[in-house]
Amino acid sequence: MKPERLGNLLREIDKRLSRIDSSLIHLTDSSISEILARQPLFALRAEVRRFLSKVESIREPDLLNLERMIDELREVAGRGMVHNSPARDPLAAIFHDEYGLKVLTAGMRIGINQIGPDDVLEAVPGQKTAAFQFSFSGDVLVVVDQSLRPNDREKEMALAALEAAIEHGEYVNEDIATTNVSPRLKEAFHRLQSTMASYKNIVQVGARAQICNRLVQSEADELSPSLFGLLLGHIETVFSALAQFEEWRIYSENAAALPIDSDTAKSLASSTRILASHLRSERSADPAVADALESVAGWVEDQELPDKRDVLSLSRTLENVWSVVSKAVLAIGRETVALGRTAAAGLILGVLLMHAAQVVPVISKVPGAEWIQTAYTYLKGAAANTPGN
Repeated sequence: MKPERLGNLLREIDKRLSRIDSSLIHLTDSSISEILARQPLFALRAEVRRFLSKVESIREPDLLNLERMIDELREVAGRGMVHNSPARDPLAAIFHDEYGLKVLTAGMRIGINQIGPDDVLEAVPGQKTAAFQFSFSGDVLVVVDQSLRPNDREKEMALAALEAAIEHGEYVNEDIATTNVSPRLKEAFHRLQSTMASYKNIVQVGARAQICNRLVQSEADELSPSLFGLLLGHIETVFSALAQFEEWRIYSENAAALPIDSDTAKSLASSTRILASHLRSERSADPAVADALESVAGWVEDQELPDKRDVLSLSRTLENVWSVVSKAVLAIGRETVALGRTAAAGLILGVLLMHAAQVVPVISKVPGAEWIQTAYTYLKGAAANTPGN
């Protein structure tokens, strides 16, 4: 990357730091705005301006120090996010990096290291365990099935537990079909049963069970004690079966460690719905892709305090979309790729980039998804440099 472009990135960082300073300077809570946030902010701005004076000699250690200072600023902002404090909103914006500071430093890293498409492609992982995975079928992005993958050691016990849950589910669904419980509750248990009986997606089974549990709890006053106990017992049977699958256990552990709060999760769900609506009008994406995104967004939106497993379902599904599209775009020139798929991936990438500013910073907080910042920055730059843009 030419020195002038590195300088432009540094000037953009300084401009955004100035906006942060303006958001804090008028606050009445001086202990938060000055002691917690503005001191590391001043130090960071000074470092950025020092780099501006020596753009041509910036190296990897300089960038690591810059990123460390940004992390320190976010850390102190997080400590200052006291409920009802006048500084909460601006500090939350810093903590969640709504100013895109890490995106800009990722762009600098690409410039310093002269990363090319092959390097980025190698950094993009395959799709992960999630509510939905995707693939290109010809020139259309589609949703693909995910088979159950119990390891050899657990296979017999895990499948036996799942079969027992399926058998019990048949009895439960027959029983509630003759009652006056709400249609929504009946439909939820029917969907859970269908998902289990497909022997495919372990995450979707868990998500359906969680939906059933929420509905049973919300309608508890309208259910007889015996029916309430039957439904809760079935849900417990399903989760006991899921616990036999290592894939679900690891997924649940990852969800528990997810560094995304409820407000951020709701915002991500809202952005995902908008993304889904744009993909729905895109011929290069099967309607089932938009349906999948709306489903995972709905699981989060339906809860006042979203279950972290549902939040991980949302973020991982989005990550999988980015993975399959990024690989298709970056593979151009490296392997034999059908022209139709290449064009389709480029069109869908354009839609993803439209919503990346709201989506990428959140997804990249998920452990193992840090790659998306680098891929986004590279692809955004490549798109900007395409003739006609």
